[in-house]
Amino acid sequence: MRNIGRASGAATVVVVGLDGDMMGLVRETLAAEAVLPNSSVGFGDAIGVVKRTRPDVVIVGYSRAIDASLELAEALRREQMATTLVAMADKSDAEAILAAMRVGYQEFVVLPDDATRLRQVVHEAAFAPDDEEDKGLVVAVTGAKGGVGATVLATHLAAELAAIHRVLCIDLDFGMGDVASMLDLTVRDSIAELLPRADRIDERSLTGSVIVHKSKVHVLATPDEMESITEVRADDIFAVINAAARAYQFVIIDCGAYYDEGVSVALSVADAVVLVSTPDVTSVRDAFRRIKMLNTVGVEKERIRLVVNRFSQNAFVSLDDIKQNLGIPVAATITDDPRIVEQAVNEGRLVRDINKKADVARDIASLVAVLTDDPEDLVERQKQEELTKSGGFFASLFNRG
Repeated sequence: MRNIGRASGAATVVVVGLDGDMMGLVRETLAAEAVLPNSSVGFGDAIGVVKRTRPDVVIVGYSRAIDASLELAEALRREQMATTLVAMADKSDAEAILAAMRVGYQEFVVLPDDATRLRQVVHEAAFAPDDEEDKGLVVAVTGAKGGVGATVLATHLAAELAAIHRVLCIDLDFGMGDVASMLDLTVRDSIAELLPRADRIDERSLTGSVIVHKSKVHVLATPDEMESITEVRADDIFAVINAAARAYQFVIIDCGAYYDEGVSVALSVADAVVLVSTPDVTSVRDAFRRIKMLNTVGVEKERIRLVVNRFSQNAFVSLDDIKQNLGIPVAATITDDPRIVEQAVNEGRLVRDINKKADVARDIASLVAVLTDDPEDLVERQKQEELTKSGGFFASLFNRG
């Protein structure tokens, strides 16, 4: 699982108890080193914010509220929060420095004099080795548009992995989540029960809310009544995914074609993003837009695995056209076999249970390789075909000539 904020080489920072002038100094000092919040939080809210966001660094306005600063450090130490704690002062004072260090502050800085040291501390916090336990691989599956089969592929990918791994499939499509019905599961507890207490979630509470499919896939479903989820906060979704990555070897997240703050977090922390398209003009054009959106939330093309679903040799849009206009290789194709797939969906069964010898079942089984394939190698394996520079009428759909 990737750490939010580190994809761009910047540390995540929470700022506590700073006035406008001090915030200005912090922004000037850390402009290139950190992902900074819009404003400072008060001491009363600091613990909750730190627990939800899990920043690399917490910078505290020490001189203006010494007692509150000391109490905050002691509270963070009791919570065993793995973050670098920095006291920001108006002036250097030996007694103040000693008092700060005793309660857990790793650094004591006065700006602008200590600007270089603060930058170094923040930089080191961003790239410090992770001493937490190994986390599982997080894979987000998203559709170029609705109806391309993202949920079918997410559930089947999870089922293939579950044969030898501990796998959780999370339904994050709060618009129209279908993971449970796709696997013919009855929803009891769901992600709706976890979100209000996400800051306290652990492996036990997570696994207590899942449903286990006969394929051994664990499913964290959306509720039958979507209105029970009144608010989706990015911090809460991060906490759920983080707990899942600690408990499972693979976490498959079905994002559907839906997009909100929670999906944005899932895409940001995912080790791989499987983008599902079909070989038609509308879907490929929407895939182009989706790739641009992924880039805006920090998902590099190297993390995207493009899967073309319902593919046949007679498809209106060729694989060459898709590769040329999307700018990324096709990682896998899934044979178009509507009869078998529709039967599987309608009966809540896996395609392999309908006909394990069918081409579509074989293609789905091969999806596991998509998670380990190097995108650069995909081009070589696809007969090293040179992408043409003229795309004819199709290229005009993407404003390319």
